Amino acid sequence: MYPISIIGRQCSSAFALAASSLFLIPTLWRNCPLFGDIITTFETSKREVWLTIDDGPNPDETSAILNILKEHNARATFFAIGRNVLRWPHLANLIVENGHQIQNHTFSHNASFFWGASSKFAQKEITLCNEAILSVTGIQPNQFRAPVGFANPFVHGVAERENLQMVGWSASGNDGISYNPENVIRRICRTLIPGKIILLHESSLHGQQRGNRAHTLRNLLLRLESEGYQTTIPS
Repeated sequence: MYPISIIGRQCSSAFALAASSLFLIPTLWRNCPLFGDIITTFETSKREVWLTIDDGPNPDETSAILNILKEHNARATFFAIGRNVLRWPHLANLIVENGHQIQNHTFSHNASFFWGASSKFAQKEITLCNEAILSVTGIQPNQFRAPVGFANPFVHGVAERENLQMVGWSASGNDGISYNPENVIRRICRTLIPGKIILLHESSLHGQQRGNRAHTLRNLLLRLESEGYQTTIPS
């Protein structure tokens, strides 16, 4: 028979493990709603979708993406990385000048561990990105998207204090990794209905040809048009 002290320690360890799991598992659940409000769809009576583009600005892709959006009379929200905004301010301003939204996607996009961000770290990343966007474009962000969609109670708390609405997505083609454009479009459109939020990226990927992002966007917009969809930015 085990001593009571050993049994007590085992129970404490089991409780600690269970408590940790309850905290950690939701942080690795993309667009998890358990820690606070997050938008993944929007209300509409029209055949509309919300196009969002992450990780810019990017000198290899942004200009071409903006040209394609203009050709198709499409609008998008760009969730921008703060340090990229400071590095390429002319592209950040070009996004705004073309009638699109620019919003907060953290300052340095620490995707590998932002899910475990402390309150201090989340505050720094979100505040610095807000400041970068405001200083360059004159726009005060009011929306925030966490890197890879992973967040925790601290991140939600900072976003709320900064008056930022958390925004996720509901239609993704998994283009955050090396991809085939046709596969991305097929995944996005497989379950597409009005009110969905579409996720695309404009960051450069190793092994992907320059312009692949723009090519994917053009084909997606053609597909959306063929199915009677328009893009919108919900107010």
